[in-house]
Amino acid sequence: MTDTHETKLVEALRKVDVHGDVAPAHVQDPMTMVLRQTAIQADLMRWDDNRGHYVLTGTGRIRINSRNRAPGSVLRFRKREELAENAPPRQSKAD
Repeated sequence: MTDTHETKLVEALRKVDVHGDVAPAHVQDPMTMVLRQTAIQADLMRWDDNRGHYVLTGTGRIRINSRNRAPGSVLRFRKREELAENAPPRQSKAD
Protein backbone atom coordinates (compact mmCIF):
# COMPACT_ATOMS: atom_id res chain seq x y z
CA MET A 1 0.00 0.00 0.00
CA THR A 2 1.41 3.38 -0.95
CA ASP A 3 1.82 6.15 1.57
CA THR A 4 -1.11 8.19 0.23
CA HIS A 5 -3.44 5.18 0.45
CA GLU A 6 -2.17 4.42 3.95
CA THR A 7 -2.79 8.04 4.97
CA LYS A 8 -6.35 7.93 3.60
CA LEU A 9 -6.97 4.64 5.36
CA VAL A 10 -5.76 6.01 8.71
CA GLU A 11 -7.94 9.12 8.27
CA ALA A 12 -10.90 6.85 7.53
CA LEU A 13 -10.17 4.76 10.63
CA ARG A 14 -10.17 7.93 12.74
CA LYS A 15 -13.61 8.76 11.32
CA VAL A 16 -14.80 5.27 12.24
CA ASP A 17 -13.57 5.80 15.79
CA VAL A 18 -15.46 9.11 16.09
CA HIS A 19 -18.57 8.65 13.90
CA GLY A 20 -18.96 4.89 13.51
CA ASP A 21 -18.31 4.74 9.76
CA VAL A 22 -15.86 5.88 7.11
CA ALA A 23 -18.48 8.27 5.71
CA PRO A 24 -22.23 8.81 6.17
CA ALA A 25 -24.33 5.86 5.00
CA HIS A 26 -25.86 7.79 2.08
CA VAL A 27 -22.43 8.42 0.52
CA GLN A 28 -21.85 5.89 -2.26
CA ASP A 29 -18.49 7.20 -3.45
CA PRO A 30 -16.37 4.36 -4.89
CA MET A 31 -13.29 5.41 -2.90
CA THR A 32 -15.29 5.37 0.33
CA MET A 33 -16.58 1.90 -0.46
CA VAL A 34 -13.04 0.68 -1.24
CA LEU A 35 -11.69 2.13 2.02
CA ARG A 36 -14.50 0.48 3.98
CA GLN A 37 -13.93 -2.90 2.33
CA THR A 38 -10.14 -2.69 2.74
CA ALA A 39 -10.50 -1.93 6.44
CA ILE A 40 -12.90 -4.83 6.96
CA GLN A 41 -10.73 -7.31 5.06
CA ALA A 42 -7.62 -6.21 6.97
CA ASP A 43 -9.53 -6.71 10.27
CA LEU A 44 -9.17 -3.03 11.16
CA MET A 45 -12.87 -2.51 11.83
CA ARG A 46 -15.99 -4.64 12.16
CA TRP A 47 -19.75 -4.22 12.31
CA ASP A 48 -21.17 -4.19 15.84
CA ASP A 49 -24.80 -5.39 15.85
CA ASN A 50 -25.49 -4.05 19.34
CA ARG A 51 -24.35 -0.52 18.51
CA GLY A 52 -25.57 -0.49 14.92
CA HIS A 53 -22.33 0.90 13.47
CA TYR A 54 -18.73 0.02 12.74
CA VAL A 55 -16.17 -0.14 15.53
CA LEU A 56 -12.40 -0.33 15.40
CA THR A 57 -10.67 -3.55 16.30
CA GLY A 58 -7.47 -3.67 18.30
CA THR A 59 -5.55 -3.96 15.04
CA GLY A 60 -7.22 -0.78 13.75
CA ARG A 61 -6.28 1.13 16.88
CA ILE A 62 -2.69 -0.08 16.58
CA ARG A 63 -2.61 1.06 12.94
CA ILE A 64 -3.76 4.55 13.92
CA ASN A 65 -1.27 4.81 16.78
CA SER A 66 1.65 3.48 14.77
CA ARG A 67 1.26 6.30 12.24
CA ASN A 68 1.69 8.86 15.03
CA ARG A 69 5.03 7.53 16.22
CA ALA A 70 8.38 8.41 14.78
CA PRO A 71 10.06 5.57 12.95
CA GLY A 72 12.36 3.49 15.11
CA SER A 73 16.09 3.68 14.81
CA VAL A 74 18.04 0.75 13.47
CA LEU A 75 20.57 -0.68 15.87
CA ARG A 76 23.53 -2.80 14.94
CA PHE A 77 23.94 -6.11 16.72
CA ARG A 78 27.25 -6.52 18.46
CA LYS A 79 29.20 -9.73 18.53
CA ARG A 80 30.19 -11.24 21.85
CA GLU A 81 33.83 -10.65 21.07
CA GLU A 82 33.21 -6.92 20.61
CA LEU A 83 31.27 -6.76 23.84
CA ALA A 84 34.02 -8.58 25.72
CA GLU A 85 36.69 -6.20 24.37
CA ASN A 86 34.75 -3.08 25.40
CA ALA A 87 33.61 -4.36 28.79
CA PRO A 88 35.52 -3.30 31.91
CA PRO A 89 37.60 -6.07 33.48
CA ARG A 90 35.78 -8.16 36.05
CA GLN A 91 36.85 -8.03 39.65
CA SER A 92 37.02 -11.34 41.43
CA LYS A 93 35.58 -11.56 44.92
CA ALA A 94 38.12 -12.47 47.57
CA ASP A 95 36.91 -14.55 50.49
